[in-house]
Amino acid sequence: MKTQLSKMINEHFKAVESKDLNAVMNCYADDAELIDPHYPNTTMKGKEEIHKGLTWGFNGVKSFCFTPINYFENEEGTRASIEYATKIELPTGKILSYPQVFIIETKNGKISRCQAYETYGPHGMHNIMLVVTRLKNKFLH
Repeated sequence: MKTQLSKMINEHFKAVESKDLNAVMNCYADDAELIDPHYPNTTMKGKEEIHKGLTWGFNGVKSFCFTPINYFENEEGTRASIEYATKIELPTGKILSYPQVFIIETKNGKISRCQAYETYGPHGMHNIMLVVTRLKNKFLH
């Protein structure tokens, strides 16, 4: 059974896939927060910052595709987590495919917070230490 929240989230991601910025923005509350590590400003607060970030994102991507894998919603129908198989085509034709999770909170039927989580491993010095340790363990065992 589709809930109001699941319908709104589906509309939101379909609007992203069609790069319909007005339809996407209609899903957000005026004081919403969008958090996504793919953007230069990873935390965007308010419709103006979100609009600016999504404009940048839409201009840098040829196409988006979000295929739902798992969907979980709270009893109140105000929060959800969605796992997607994400596929993005860059203007160069390169395809990026990766799993992605979004946590969405709503207020008065609009998205008040949307946070994207990627499955990338650790970065920086932590990543270097893991690579060295894994290589060491591989050759010692």
